[in-house]
Amino acid sequence: MRDEWFIRGEIPMTKSEVRAVSVSRLELQTNSIVYDIGAGTGSVSVEAALKVPKGHVYAFEQKEEGCALIRANAEKAGLTNLTVVPGKAPESLAGYPAPDRVFLGGSSGNMEEILDLVTELNPAVQLVINVIALESLNQAMAWFQKKGWEPEVVCMQVSRAAKRGPYHMMQAQNPIYILAAQGQQTQQSQNVPVAPGQNGRAQQDADFPRILLAAPGSGSGKTLLTTGLLTLFQNRGIRCRSFKCGPDYIDPMFHKYVLGIDSCNLDSFFLSQEELWALFRKRAADAELSVLEGVMGYYDGIGGNSTSASTYEVATITDTPAILVVNGKGSSLSLAAQIKGFLDYRKDSHICGVILNKTNKMVGERLRPEIEKLGVRYLGAVPVCETMDIKSRHLGLTMPQEQSELRGHLNAFAKQLEEYLDVDGILELAGYSGEKLPEAGKTEQSNQTDLNQEETKQDEIRPIDSESEPPTRRMAVAMDEAFCFYYQENLDFLRQQGWELIPFSPLRDAALPEQIHAILLGGGYPELYAKELSANEPMLAAIRNAHAEGIKILAECGGFLYLQEHLEDEIGNCWPMAGLIHADGFRTEKLGRFGYISLTQNGAVRIKGHEFHYWESTAPGSAFRAEKPQSDRGWDCMYRTDSLLAGFPHLYYLSGPDLILSFLSGPEGEETT
Repeated sequence: MRDEWFIRGEIPMTKSEVRAVSVSRLELQTNSIVYDIGAGTGSVSVEAALKVPKGHVYAFEQKEEGCALIRANAEKAGLTNLTVVPGKAPESLAGYPAPDRVFLGGSSGNMEEILDLVTELNPAVQLVINVIALESLNQAMAWFQKKGWEPEVVCMQVSRAAKRGPYHMMQAQNPIYILAAQGQQTQQSQNVPVAPGQNGRAQQDADFPRILLAAPGSGSGKTLLTTGLLTLFQNRGIRCRSFKCGPDYIDPMFHKYVLGIDSCNLDSFFLSQEELWALFRKRAADAELSVLEGVMGYYDGIGGNSTSASTYEVATITDTPAILVVNGKGSSLSLAAQIKGFLDYRKDSHICGVILNKTNKMVGERLRPEIEKLGVRYLGAVPVCETMDIKSRHLGLTMPQEQSELRGHLNAFAKQLEEYLDVDGILELAGYSGEKLPEAGKTEQSNQTDLNQEETKQDEIRPIDSESEPPTRRMAVAMDEAFCFYYQENLDFLRQQGWELIPFSPLRDAALPEQIHAILLGGGYPELYAKELSANEPMLAAIRNAHAEGIKILAECGGFLYLQEHLEDEIGNCWPMAGLIHADGFRTEKLGRFGYISLTQNGAVRIKGHEFHYWESTAPGSAFRAEKPQSDRGWDCMYRTDSLLAGFPHLYYLSGPDLILSFLSGPEGEETT
């Protein structure tokens, strides 16, 4: 890459000629884990990241100006496998995956300590060091001698033409010493924890057969096709796991309705790439096939102008083949142009197949040659199915339990998909490795049933893994038509921390569960049931009494509205609520604050979440500052006391576990409202 391509500042940059030799000496592979230490403007980081699409690059830089330049250059290159780490090495290296390759461009006097640390993390690491000063060269050679390594040493002196009046003169640059060496694998190094994708130690892709359904935009039919395919695979006797990209509650309910086990959100705003991959592997480990459903448009990410936190980013992190679901209604050959655009927008698009939705089979067959010459697999066309239609409301799709005869409609739809789609082709793209693909119409569901029963047993009786402590505290969790929006990962986290979760219904129950220590009121649709919630005075009194006794209450969005003095319903009537918060919830008739947020206190991020609501509060609180990513926009929100943590944001506990644990563990001696 030419030096002029990079966004530059006052930070030094490794020039193109030196960069070419240095990157070649790293001997990168597609799944390498790379450290660029003293990354400067990120020129080496960017070039390395482009060469390791299944790996990851960590750019360590102590100057904030340099960090900003690296981020800008990574965004310009459209990279999702590059993480900028501010701070001085070697301290800043702590907690990151062991590297396969290390480029050391600057050490700030800590060369020996840095080299000792990276070779301790991986004794077989490939090292490339750039130095200018003779003292630095001597220091590096002394370290190699101490380790017993024999490095390759290259001295480069580049001259570039510069115009001087009517003439061009060669202008010499500083000589650069490039040292390269690789350590030896030891028995001890085999026990070092590593990140997924590290050379020689990664879990094989074949262990996790998976496919992702994505679309150019919302409303293309992803959820309908996902639930239809899950039904089809289940009817074939394939043990499935389902996942939803992004912060969605309702679509995973449809997944659970089909499979009988909880779905899982994969969200790269809430989790680091390593955490997301680890979550996926943990949930997919006991399944024969994992089906991921995308969110919004395939490349739609934070701010509307980046791929960060997009479905594409999840596909990249998990290295999952994607099927593009294209709504073909009212189009023909233009569909091929649309598909080509998605394939060309990113070289590593991960798009391997195409399904045309709401498209006549004959039209699809006519378009097949035009689609397949683009290098993707044509998987069929699904016509409009009048009997299989999921209605929507202001927060998204209506919930599964509201769909009359849904089970029968799904089974009928699955049979249609058998006819219209190349199902064996989908399984092949997913890497489903059965010796013989199950026969169509097979209904052996014993494996899935066993999985369902085990999942239910885990969810209702004990924590989710053997390392968790036995439940010692009881938490009442509101679960009914009015309160139903929960991240499964949040509930799993609470169980892992020793909480027994007891469901109750604010709509129908007259009392809270006995001997509880906390209450969780999730999001949902309290505005649709405001009259019924208000009429259940015994439950409202129980909530008030629990609060008076100091029982911890976590409330999000709909739960937050429930705790206020009054709540306006959909037709403008106001109903009395619990009254723990001196505010009223009212209808706005438009989507207000929407999307991802980071909640900060004193400038520090405490936890991440998102907001999505058409109702507002006369007093939304001020315990935290909500900040939009990649934006200057922000607002005050939430209430925080010793026994109450409530507000509109839906929180993702794994992004800030300390906040949740500190609130649940006891008073902090402070009250912020």
